[in-house]
Amino acid sequence: MRVSTSQLYQQLSAHMSQAASELAIMQGKVASGLNYNKPSDAPEIVARAVALESRIKGFANDVESVAKVKLGIDTQASALETSQNLMARLKELSLQGASGQFTQSERNSMAVEVSSLKASLLGLANARDPDGRYVFAGTRSSAAPYSQEADGSVSYNGSGSPLRVHLADAGYEDASVAGPSVWQGVTRLATSTDPAVKVDVFGVINDLETALKTNDKQNLSRGIDELSKVSDHIQTAMAKLGASQNRLTLAQSQAEELSTRATQALSDIKDLDYATALGDLKKQETLLQASQSLLGRLSQLSLLDYMR
Repeated sequence: MRVSTSQLYQQLSAHMSQAASELAIMQGKVASGLNYNKPSDAPEIVARAVALESRIKGFANDVESVAKVKLGIDTQASALETSQNLMARLKELSLQGASGQFTQSERNSMAVEVSSLKASLLGLANARDPDGRYVFAGTRSSAAPYSQEADGSVSYNGSGSPLRVHLADAGYEDASVAGPSVWQGVTRLATSTDPAVKVDVFGVINDLETALKTNDKQNLSRGIDELSKVSDHIQTAMAKLGASQNRLTLAQSQAEELSTRATQALSDIKDLDYATALGDLKKQETLLQASQSLLGRLSQLSLLDYMR
């Protein structure tokens, strides 16, 4: 089969056009620093890059969410630690009042201090984190969860559902303790005259204040026992918070590590290897120049060149 000069010219022109197109693509990569500048360059790889970008964004959201929740948990932990100190002082006042070694005037002074300690405890129950959220209000964190009524009783207006946080690929988990699980008080056992009743921590303190004012030694002794139980509830809540703090710290570290790996994988897909790319670009330019030169020489050939 004979190949004419015209056929050679057409084939060479097609090769040169392809080389020019590939050179333009390579120049675009070098200019942008990316392996692929549009989805059509490599649809499957670009789709993987988009998926990685979405995953990285998800990790960033997880880290941010955990950081915000940790603010609340840290505030709760601090409030509970201070509460334990207040409970210790309240128990001390109960013991002193029940001992019979103090005058009524001194017990009245103790009652005043008990009232002050109750106010401090109420302030801790309405503690807010640096973002202004009421940390013991559960999911209703925009309003104060506890309010004191005219008769001295305290009402809870928050939610019994604790805040939850998304932990990377592990789903959602409780990330705080709601007020009722901390300041739940005690169940007061039935007596010959009164039925069993649930009394919250503020009710226990109110009764202690009254017992000091009236020198009610029986109720002062009961208060010592009830305050110990309240203190145990607070200690349990502190243990739960400690476990949550550990899990959140671990989850935050894992999310950051996974984000770093995903970012590296995305970089491997998207970012251009300049050393290799510049070498390929030089080869492509040389190939195009050679094609152009050969095409120019071929275009000058004619039958007269062979008759000379």
